[in-house]
Amino acid sequence: MRVSYRSAVLLLAVVLMAIPMGAVFAQDADIMDPATFGLQEGKPYDGTHLDFLICCNTAPQFASGAVKGAEEFTAMTGITVSWGNIPFGAYQEALYLEASNPNTEYDIVAYVDAWGTNIYDYLHPLNDFVDDAGFDWDDYGPAYQSASTGNSDTIYGLPFRGHPLLLHYRADVLEAVGVDVPTTWQEVSEVAQAIVDSGMDITPIAMYYGLNVDQNLFNWYSHLWGAGTDIFDENWEPAFNNETGVAATEQYVSYVRDGYSAEASVAWNEQEANEELIQGRAAMFVGWWWMATRMVYSDVPEVADNAAFAPAPGWEGGVTTSYGYLWPVGILAQSDDLEASLEYLKWLLHPITERRIVLDAEDPALDTNVAVRLSILADEEVNAAHNGLQGVASEVLATARTIPLIPQYTEVIPFLAEAINEIAVDPNADIQSVLDLAAEDTRYTMDSAGYYE
Repeated sequence: MRVSYRSAVLLLAVVLMAIPMGAVFAQDADIMDPATFGLQEGKPYDGTHLDFLICCNTAPQFASGAVKGAEEFTAMTGITVSWGNIPFGAYQEALYLEASNPNTEYDIVAYVDAWGTNIYDYLHPLNDFVDDAGFDWDDYGPAYQSASTGNSDTIYGLPFRGHPLLLHYRADVLEAVGVDVPTTWQEVSEVAQAIVDSGMDITPIAMYYGLNVDQNLFNWYSHLWGAGTDIFDENWEPAFNNETGVAATEQYVSYVRDGYSAEASVAWNEQEANEELIQGRAAMFVGWWWMATRMVYSDVPEVADNAAFAPAPGWEGGVTTSYGYLWPVGILAQSDDLEASLEYLKWLLHPITERRIVLDAEDPALDTNVAVRLSILADEEVNAAHNGLQGVASEVLATARTIPLIPQYTEVIPFLAEAINEIAVDPNADIQSVLDLAAEDTRYTMDSAGYYE
């Protein structure tokens, strides 16, 4: 399914197919009634203050949650909550330090899926909470379930902010050169060449290969998985440097090597690449769906009027499998206010709250398309408000997966990110040799952790 923000047609078939059995919304429920969210009556935690360890609290989804919490949750419970605002670039280090600090001031924590593997021991298990609060675990897709549990039986955090990868593209450019929306990475190259051949003054695609918190791996994963290989084999031996992995990597860096992405993309992060799209300098971009609103609200009329989105491409003759990136939210085990924190999660993660946040469009600073529950991604009103974007997300998440959720993988990530950057920067770099060196470093890390004993 492909969706244009200027299209008047809502593709209800996909939306309705995605609705989980038994998904029910209390759309007319009293949002100021504690019973609506299963909160305890009588304000037993009145006067309690909670600190939420999180970055980027001006992100519209976070900002909307904070505003509603201050106005509604606090009125119902007497509990106040302060949201942190640690810069993303410093957040990983702050997360590890605060999670392992027995005297930390924080109670609630949100974390990137890959980073969670290093703080699981410091998180309060939420299995009983999910059962007691009546949360529908099946209302989350497989990738999000995996990221919340570390592929174990323990729920360490619950899905809070999730991102499927989408193809963001200029509908007018593709129409002008007479090509269909690409569904595979190989077709991306074909479309890019058609744009070049047309003589249009626009870069075909904005990719991002720079070293910036492993962002240059996001699209590489879908190349790798789609082609039919993985980071590790069944014995935890590196597999990304096999013949298939080399071919996948060759396709991934071909966009800059073949001139379809600007030379500067070897240093870009995802937002810098996205800026090329929203400023009208690039025709395509593959990135997280939260960036869709940036294209829709672009100051460049040709961009805003032709903003369109489709699932991230797959591999020709293979599968379409992309990274389902997730921020779970949990509670630090050393919190002195565990019960009050659980009350807050009841409200913050309730489907009614999530639905209201994604429908909050009155203030651009609070306008977001981000939701994680399948029932909300399938909700007709939500899709109508965002011209079917959530239906596209459902399609992507049906086959999305997560990265290796082991503590050692955070040590491996720099080897992979540096290898991809080196291959992109140097057009003469031998892909096999560079990946082999990264595999050696990876194997040493895994061996040191006892994986081959």
